Amino acid sequence: MQDVAGELMARGRQVAVARVQGVDDNMARPHRHGYMEIYLLEQGQRDHWSGGKVHRISAPETITFPPADEHFSYSPPGVPFRRVVVYARPEAILYQKVLEAISGAARVMRPIGADLATVRALVDQMLHTQEMLGERSQDELRLQLTQLLLVLLRQQEVDAATAARETRVARVVRHLHGHYTERIELESLAERFFVSRHHLAREFRRHTGTTVISYVNDLRVDQARRLLIESELPVSRIAEDVGFTTVTHFNRVFRERTGTTPGQVRRERPAAELRV
Repeated sequence: MQDVAGELMARGRQVAVARVQGVDDNMARPHRHGYMEIYLLEQGQRDHWSGGKVHRISAPETITFPPADEHFSYSPPGVPFRRVVVYARPEAILYQKVLEAISGAARVMRPIGADLATVRALVDQMLHTQEMLGERSQDELRLQLTQLLLVLLRQQEVDAATAARETRVARVVRHLHGHYTERIELESLAERFFVSRHHLAREFRRHTGTTVISYVNDLRVDQARRLLIESELPVSRIAEDVGFTTVTHFNRVFRERTGTTPGQVRRERPAAELRV
């Protein structure tokens, strides 16, 4: 799925918004970004992994993610969904109290009644403003964004991150995020979740669009890339710390997934990102 709002943020926008609909359009790997995200589900159902929990939201619920929060989302098989995503840098939020309220963990809210109508109207206004004004839309979008957050924050907060609402794949995903540095084998994973190896493999691919091993390797490569940029640990130590048994295997998987080598990432890291 093309991330139109993300592309606008990469061009320097402070606020960007996009509406998308689809079926079985699942994210292939977890991601994070340096700005906050408001995910407004207009139709269907969606599972979001964040902070070691899985949040199952149903329209018209909204979930917010603070900056740098690692998250991952997918839908039950065959269930169509439509959502609006709003990205915003912290400085785009006009009121400090609003920024503080959404800067913690992910939270789920369900607007109702007149407030739901207001949320929908604000979302439509933001989409119209962005389309009509382009790069000149930012001042108006900051105002509309802050108003949207004020309305959302007075809604009933939903406890959507309970074990009772987790699917088996959600529990597997949560387990993998907590244990990806360890040896992961499909057979032992299937035993842990009381299902056959073949059934787990099919179920996991149907929900996430990838295999268990590929998903684990994505987690390992993402963490390795951060360590290459943020630390001075040798490549061999990083490979071991994120779960690879050999440096050769680490280098091959890293190149397959990033198109570059660990050495190139370290050499090309921005000076501002180095720790002192």
